[in-house]
Amino acid sequence: MSTSPTPTPTPARRRRRAAPATALAAALTLAGLGLGAVPAHATPPPGPACNPDVERIWDDITSATVKPVITEFIGFNVAPGTTGRQTQTMREQTTINTSINNNTEFNSSYKSTLSEVGVKVGFSVSTERSTTRTTERTQSFDINVPGYYGLYRGVLEVSGEWARYLCARSGPGTGYWVNSSSTGKGRYVTFGDAELGTVECTQYMPPGTVRWAAQRKICP
Repeated sequence: MSTSPTPTPTPARRRRRAAPATALAAALTLAGLGLGAVPAHATPPPGPACNPDVERIWDDITSATVKPVITEFIGFNVAPGTTGRQTQTMREQTTINTSINNNTEFNSSYKSTLSEVGVKVGFSVSTERSTTRTTERTQSFDINVPGYYGLYRGVLEVSGEWARYLCARSGPGTGYWVNSSSTGKGRYVTFGDAELGTVECTQYMPPGTVRWAAQRKICP
């Protein structure tokens, strides 16, 4: 009589041990090999083991804070009898640059890392070396009701912490994850698409949006 094979028990998840110094050094050299865009993940590695022939880098987006930032702005009054076509020149308020670990000159291996930031927050963010600064600040538009208005340009800034794990080889097709940062985590800054528009005080603006932040500049 045949019997079914006994299932192999699933090993319990083990705590990742600190890597020996030689293995850590070998893993860290991966960062300088010009890997280009590599798979990133919004969660920690699923376990201590990895295959360096398949999984070389694992990025964990540990936190993401979103806040509206006004990059250019001007407040202006439209008096009765002066409605219609308006032309205004915004003044620069602030500039945001994408950065990895406070470095704005990061290489292309971090493109997918920043893409995962967008997945985490639910909207597209800049994945390249980029800035919000622009030379185009004069805008023309129509105002049909007298009042005090704000003309703005702004973005949703996203910042937070992340960790990069490298797969240190321990044998043919086997390895273990090593955190590549001496402090355990790094920091990133990026931003979403620019928004341009006008606001005034009688309108309702959803809190936390770019237009809400613009309205706060002209309304009590």
